Amino acid sequence: MATSVLLACGLNEQKLPGFIHISEESNVDGSFLISCVLGQRLRISNAGTLLVCLQHHYQHYFNAGMRLGYNTNIFQGKTLGVIDVLSDMAGEGLASKWLTNTEGQTLTEQLVDDIRAQVESNYANRNSYTVLIDNLSILFNLGASKLQVQQFCQDLAALAKEREKLTVITKLSNSDIYQLTDNNVAKLGQVRIQVLRLKSGVFREVDGKLLIERVLDEGNYACEETRKEVLYKVNDRNVKVFAPGEIGVKV
Repeated sequence: MATSVLLACGLNEQKLPGFIHISEESNVDGSFLISCVLGQRLRISNAGTLLVCLQHHYQHYFNAGMRLGYNTNIFQGKTLGVIDVLSDMAGEGLASKWLTNTEGQTLTEQLVDDIRAQVESNYANRNSYTVLIDNLSILFNLGASKLQVQQFCQDLAALAKEREKLTVITKLSNSDIYQLTDNNVAKLGQVRIQVLRLKSGVFREVDGKLLIERVLDEGNYACEETRKEVLYKVNDRNVKVFAPGEIGVKV
């Protein structure tokens, strides 16, 4: 189960902050956070969720969900919407709309339009709505510029500000390589979760470290932040968290 990691990250509440960013360092995998959040949102009564698949296709999240104790197929088309960019490109090849530019739109502009359309058609009927973007880095691989990715995230943050019950969660892999983009995107939101390597290298009992930074009160001139560190271990059917020092490893 994923309860412990969601509690540690403050992502277990019914109403989440408007914009949350996950920074994934090179050589670590933070995809488990997307699966954990997805399962938690689906379990909330009348909460809508939109999953945007860039790194993994929908079937991956179905399989991950089954291991974590939930079935996405039960919710798909009801409270769960999916934009499966990866499967669309695999099935349609070069004819995929994500690889063509027939109307003069960039890939990120098309994606924003599709997300906005899904939100507008489902948001009003839900107590809350969450948009999950599983990996912004894939947009670079598909030809998007750093400026386009930044604008994409700004558009999503603006969408969340327009709607009180809407939360956008983004993840960026190789955040240490795309450091400027990562920092700029993180500044759009109230919560940043960094998935980091251990300083001591590979350790059998721990996969990595989570650094959770949350803005408590943002005023005109200053803001107050809280910082929290936990260690995590991803098992086949659950994710465990440990306090630093609980296990004899340098973090």
